[in-house]
Amino acid sequence: MDLKKFTGLLIVLIICSFLTSCSKKPDSIYINGKIYSLDNNNTVFEAAAISEGKILDLGSTKEISDKYKSDNVIDLKGSVVIPGFIDCEASLIEFSKNLNFINMAQAKSIADVKQLVADKVKSSKPGEWIGGYGWDPSRFTEAEQQKLDRKVLDEVAPQNNVYLLDITGSTVWVNSKLIQTSGITKNTEVSGNGEIEVDDNGELTGIFYDDAQSIIKEKVPEISKDDYNSMIEKGSNELLKYGITEIHDRSVSVDGLGIVKELIDKNKFPVKLYAVLSSEDKGIDDYLKKGIEEDYKGHLTVRSVSIDYDGAFEDQDAAMKNDFLQEPKRKVPYSDEFVIEGAMRKAVEKNFQFCIKAVGDRALNSSLKVIEKIVKEKNLTDHRTIIDQLQFADMQDINKLKDLKVIPVVTPETNLYDVINAPSLIGTDESKRGALWNSLLKSSGYLAAGSDFPYHQINPFIQIYYLTARQIADTVKTVIPNPDQKISLLEALKCFTTYAAYSGFEEKKKGSLEKGKFADMLVISEDIFANDPKKLLSVKVLKTIIDGKIAYENK
Repeated sequence: MDLKKFTGLLIVLIICSFLTSCSKKPDSIYINGKIYSLDNNNTVFEAAAISEGKILDLGSTKEISDKYKSDNVIDLKGSVVIPGFIDCEASLIEFSKNLNFINMAQAKSIADVKQLVADKVKSSKPGEWIGGYGWDPSRFTEAEQQKLDRKVLDEVAPQNNVYLLDITGSTVWVNSKLIQTSGITKNTEVSGNGEIEVDDNGELTGIFYDDAQSIIKEKVPEISKDDYNSMIEKGSNELLKYGITEIHDRSVSVDGLGIVKELIDKNKFPVKLYAVLSSEDKGIDDYLKKGIEEDYKGHLTVRSVSIDYDGAFEDQDAAMKNDFLQEPKRKVPYSDEFVIEGAMRKAVEKNFQFCIKAVGDRALNSSLKVIEKIVKEKNLTDHRTIIDQLQFADMQDINKLKDLKVIPVVTPETNLYDVINAPSLIGTDESKRGALWNSLLKSSGYLAAGSDFPYHQINPFIQIYYLTARQIADTVKTVIPNPDQKISLLEALKCFTTYAAYSGFEEKKKGSLEKGKFADMLVISEDIFANDPKKLLSVKVLKTIIDGKIAYENK
């Protein structure tokens, strides 16, 4: 090639790098929106061009329309767009299971319970098992509480096996069909501390208390593999309604990952999963040997290992420096520093992230000692160790987070209820060390959040409201300590987007809407930045977009 031809070709290539006639045609273009990018400058754009699942360009509607042409142009008609939510504390399999059950949390009477069961019967075949959860007898009148009996359920479900678990998990209410199917009689023995209730005539009422529930659980048919797959597919699609595009799941097992991969292979798993394996999982050693698995077909990453130091504060399972005021005053934590150290060493040696559930202040203090020891010994730099479900903390421990590069993850709803209930459990002064969100954020530089669904409110907008208002939704205003610990709306939104992405080493790929990142975004019903924070309680997801494609649309 002579010099003149070479020069001419070079000029053409340079021009092509600037002109859209030589650029790849976008798969889709979104115009006329109000796109909150959450980039470093918090830039707001009107339009976005999407190519191969990623953001090709952002700008005004005119700029994008002039530069790019696409066969798929979506007019947002002024709607607000934000990055997709990343829920850092979720349990997909349990959530998926519960979709087959009746949620009775809002039932205020026996009539409500009967109606919910009757509705489920309509979509069930005779003989099928119907499960429900969350009914609260304290919401019923005293007269109705005396009427809890299998015959009530028989009226609406005579041909199905019905079992309903109450809100505390201590009582199961069943119908006559289930008792007959299970072969349970008043002479059936109960192991442990439990009771099968009988009436004055010695007849079964259909109420099973405490350990007697195990008799029912043993009779419930096992879920087939096909049903499991179907449940998880349904559950993953259900998340889209709430704008959840990715979850960090600490409860997924190695076996569960097999099902998720099957669904991904069949294009039946729309969301993205950041799997956090338990250090006690029977298959954990094999996974550690295999090494980090990143972006399996764009929907699955396995690079984190977790362990529980302690448990729920409300159950007095949190490891606190001072004893609880009520018995049992001090329980043995789930783990100790020796066990945590061994698990962390095993994880970091294979470059896996490590996550410690530490609810109580003693659990945090002990965990930080282990983390500090291993970080210094191994000279770890970008390890991003997680303290999960962090609730109570001393400021001296909070101040260590930045130096140790530890990322706190909180569950806002649980935090608030724990702080409200704390005075009776640990005293008023001690309760002031709960839910110190602002301090955690300032110290670490990051604060990720999760809903802890299905055990708590799944809607991220409501969780964001908790972080910004430091109040429980739909209740009379409650005095909650440390009002200065609330955080701004922007920071709260980042807890479910940019900070959440960073907590999973994914900040270069998602969490904000920028060129080269995945086009995971939400179209929502209101401008949450321009309205009263209470609008967060009613805002709706109009579209959930994953990799630039509309995965869910609210009709």
